[in-house]
Amino acid sequence: MANAQSIILHQFDRSPYSEKIRLALRMKNLGWASVEIPSIMPKPDLMPLTGGYRRTPVMQIGADIFCDTSIMLSELEKRFQIPALNLPGHEGLAQMVAGWTDGKWFQTSVAVIFGAIGEHMPQEFIDDRTKMSGRAFDVEAMKAAAPFMQDQWRSQLMWIEDRLAGGRSAGTGDWLVGTKPGMVDVHAFMNPWFVEKNIPDFLEACFENAPLTQDWYRRLKEFKGQAPEEISGTDAIEIANHAAPRLKPASTAGDLRDFQPGDRVAIAPDDYAKDWVEGDLVIANSERVIIARQDERADNLHVHFPRVGYILRQA
Repeated sequence: MANAQSIILHQFDRSPYSEKIRLALRMKNLGWASVEIPSIMPKPDLMPLTGGYRRTPVMQIGADIFCDTSIMLSELEKRFQIPALNLPGHEGLAQMVAGWTDGKWFQTSVAVIFGAIGEHMPQEFIDDRTKMSGRAFDVEAMKAAAPFMQDQWRSQLMWIEDRLAGGRSAGTGDWLVGTKPGMVDVHAFMNPWFVEKNIPDFLEACFENAPLTQDWYRRLKEFKGQAPEEISGTDAIEIANHAAPRLKPASTAGDLRDFQPGDRVAIAPDDYAKDWVEGDLVIANSERVIIARQDERADNLHVHFPRVGYILRQA
């Protein structure tokens, strides 16, 4: 039964970023609970927890709320150290790889996928993504650009093939870094999974020239892990309401900006879905920002964000 110590993932099945966290949970063999959330706004049982952050997924442990997969993975590694995913050789490199997989490669995936299936998407989805991105979700433009973007997508997949071939020839293992799967593999897995979910024939065509990558992808898919407990958004809010955030000493020591604990601040992504979340600053350092906020449904919360990819300002 989910409680204040449980990992709760607010997600939906076809979300590629949710799959990144689900893979990490499977690889760590951690128990977790799932809250199925809508893929588009409104998200009435998520907003009380995040204060306005709308991107998927969101991870919850008691009254601590984690926004963005990078901070979720960091927290999972800190709290559940065995088995580790941030193996020797993955430190720092995993975040660099994530900058590519979550950025350029993911943008290419979106163009390829919606160039192929965009005309079948409901209008409310198109309207939601237009509002979220701040620019037109132009299906016709994606369709016209699809052949060029497919070339770019396959070229990026071949970087994985080159890395695997290099590791094999050097005798250093069949994973992207070393002899065990780790955080770099978790980040790189997301885009092939997203493509397979939507246009599997295209992925198979790309694998024809990437047999090592096909085998690597298959081995990652074989991780089973624990089946999640299904709970409702209302249940998750009740868990937060009866919990307290994990105690952390407030600190902005070493931060490059003139923030002090207790400052009223606002934070938002720097690329899209720029919904500002306001609260009182608890921690600001090179890795993360934690703000304290209150909600009438969820009481006292600590909301965690990564520093990279987010804008922090005085409210």
